[in-house]
Amino acid sequence: MRLLFDQSGMPPKSLTEPDLERLYEHPLGPSGRWIRTNFVTTLDGAVHGPDGRTGSINTESDHHLFALQRALSDVILVGAGTVRVEGYRAVDLAPWQTELRLRLGLSPCPALAVVTASLRLSPSLTTPVAGPGGPVLVITTEDHSEPDLEPLRRAGMEIRQTGRGGVDLPGAVAQLADSGYRRILSEGGPLLHHGLLTAGLVDELAITIAPSIVGGEAPRSSQGDWISPPQAYRPRLVLLADDRTLFLSYVAE
Repeated sequence: MRLLFDQSGMPPKSLTEPDLERLYEHPLGPSGRWIRTNFVTTLDGAVHGPDGRTGSINTESDHHLFALQRALSDVILVGAGTVRVEGYRAVDLAPWQTELRLRLGLSPCPALAVVTASLRLSPSLTTPVAGPGGPVLVITTEDHSEPDLEPLRRAGMEIRQTGRGGVDLPGAVAQLADSGYRRILSEGGPLLHHGLLTAGLVDELAITIAPSIVGGEAPRSSQGDWISPPQAYRPRLVLLADDRTLFLSYVAE
């Protein structure tokens, strides 16, 4: 991995693993929290391949930086549609991720927070693929009564309610931060990303450019009405991996 640009003025250089850890640590802004969104996209702008999943466009270097960003986060924030398509489960970690979190004084495992108005979630969500997993939080609206929520509670999910008719994203983020989940990594999908952007909640966009073209009709990383005026972000990082994958980071003006 090679650093091509860093806003602090660091010259281009080859990066070690400790370098990557420092570059992707979450700063905590004036609000006391930091929201980073992370997407992979092809050269022609697709956020998934023909199977509808990001795994068909990921590269080896993207898998590693994806795992690193998870290891540096308090909570993974994701929309229910993405959970269903990508097969999300409670977050589990490789030994190197666990060791990193221990060294940094973070909790053993990041939480998974799922934004859903419909509550269409599988009880298996709380079962990690391997090893111990982190807690699973469900962020939904105040329209649901206790009988609606009880099946998810029985499955081991923690329920947060905010907003009516739709999830109040600023309220959800405030609840997460108040609970100690201040380093927030959002992995999509495009509808949730649009909502976070529209609400002015995104501090940083981490974008992976995979060196491939797939065509098709895949969505962009943000899907919804036009954002007016367009939001301005400035470049923070540009990295180039040995497998020709490009990593960009932009922060809010």
